[in-house]
Amino acid sequence: MNARIVVATIGLLTLIFGIAGLTMPTTVMQWVGFAEYAPTTHQGAIEARAVYGGAFVVLGAFTLWFATAPRAHRGELVLIAFLWLGLFGGRMVGISIEGSTGIFNWLGALLELTVGCLLLAAAYLDAGEHVTAVAAAPPA
Repeated sequence: MNARIVVATIGLLTLIFGIAGLTMPTTVMQWVGFAEYAPTTHQGAIEARAVYGGAFVVLGAFTLWFATAPRAHRGELVLIAFLWLGLFGGRMVGISIEGSTGIFNWLGALLELTVGCLLLAAAYLDAGEHVTAVAAAPPA
């Protein structure tokens, strides 16, 4: 598994989803099950643009940037991985309280868990980056 390819792919897909959230908030609201709020209030579209648009554009852009040197950005990748795993955890809490409302919740959970785990693994893989060890100077 090449860490750069994994991280770049996740970053690109996240960025595309974010751009969709910014440009087509009503469609994204339908994808995530909030369609009933879309036609009746502008607040729903604004919220979709903020969360599914703005936040995911930034998340995707930074993930793409970190793909250039995954080992150098290990801490940042771990943070992003845990954001995805937090989405998964929140979804699981929701499913346990509300019950499963269909296949899309389970597909969303699978996506969030997979992305979180892949990013976590990529943070610790050798991505072909060579870190040169510098010998310490001898004591004076």
